[in-house]
Amino acid sequence: MPAAEQALDQQIAAATAVVNAAKALFSQNQTAWRQLEKDVAAVDVRMARFEDHKAAVKTNHEYTALNHEIATAKADKNAIEERILIAMEEGDRLDAEAKASDATLAETKRAASAAKAAMAAERGEMEATTARVSAERAATAAGVEARGLALYEQLLKGRRNIAVAAMVEGHCAACHVRLRPHVTQQVRRNEDLLQCDSCQRILYYVPTPAATDAPVADSPPAAPGT
Repeated sequence: MPAAEQALDQQIAAATAVVNAAKALFSQNQTAWRQLEKDVAAVDVRMARFEDHKAAVKTNHEYTALNHEIATAKADKNAIEERILIAMEEGDRLDAEAKASDATLAETKRAASAAKAAMAAERGEMEATTARVSAERAATAAGVEARGLALYEQLLKGRRNIAVAAMVEGHCAACHVRLRPHVTQQVRRNEDLLQCDSCQRILYYVPTPAATDAPVADSPPAAPGT
């Protein structure tokens, strides 16, 4: 569960990073757009100044030069306005992407919250079950002979939490090693703590139900005259 919760947090962090990146790009676009608007305003001021100078022009050369400056300014303005249109289209796209990533983040958080709530409920159930089983185990362990309980606890730690194994057809059901004949006879009695020579697990035996007697066949009919 901690790993699953960490994975959910990582999903939220990843979605948040996407949102932040999208908003940063949109903010950069808006900043560039505002700067282009300022550039257009500056060109407008320059063109107005050129128009004002027309009244003071005295020669054709000066007039031609002034018109050239005005044409250059208009070309600059047109180029800037073209960039503004591109920036506006790009801004619309980036704004849409930012809103979509925001929606994705909200959905990711909602799903993660629901998943964490489900895990919290499951954790509560598992903790309650663990507490109940632990109490039952403690009550059962209290009635077990100390030497046997100590052996059992030791085997649990060293045998992947499997300390006992059934004997099935003369084999240890855990490691599948054939037991020695005299060991099988002792295990069948289920009277002492006997361990598998191979894996050391405590062995027990479950007797198979005895086969029912076969029905007696009907007696043949008596011969005539007997």
